[in-house]
Amino acid sequence: MRRFLIVGVVAASAAAMLLAAPAYARSALISVSPSSAPPGGTVHISGSIPVKDCAASDGATITGQGALFPPDGFGPTATRDASGDFAVDYTVPASTPAGSYSVGLRCGGANTGVSATLTVNVVPVGGPATGMGGSAHGSAWWTLFAVGCLLVAGIAVVTRRRLARRGP
Repeated sequence: MRRFLIVGVVAASAAAMLLAAPAYARSALISVSPSSAPPGGTVHISGSIPVKDCAASDGATITGQGALFPPDGFGPTATRDASGDFAVDYTVPASTPAGSYSVGLRCGGANTGVSATLTVNVVPVGGPATGMGGSAHGSAWWTLFAVGCLLVAGIAVVTRRRLARRGP
């Protein structure tokens, strides 16, 4: 009997939470384009929150982790049009470490329950590591050596031509 009571309470609680969840959690939309960017790069965040769920006068606040939206995880608030659509360009802070970040929405002080993913890729600085090994640091010596080899080869070609012209 007690087991049925516990199951009934859990089921009633779950039903109450589903009914109390914001209705726009199923109808709001968000997208991030491109889905990956380097620190300092710009992304376009757009979407829609129906005006029947959140007044058009309320902006769409972009949310996420503090590393992506310093210092507290709240990004820009975009103005929504009469149908609830919004769009904003956002520059990823140069200090954002590489990783995947969830980008969400708030409207009217409540989370909408939708999210998109933005991947921050750190762009390598300098040339690629191509396996030059220790010679990468002594490249001036190798350059001089190569120039010397070309000079010796050039002298050998000129000398051979002169000898070929003289004949036997």
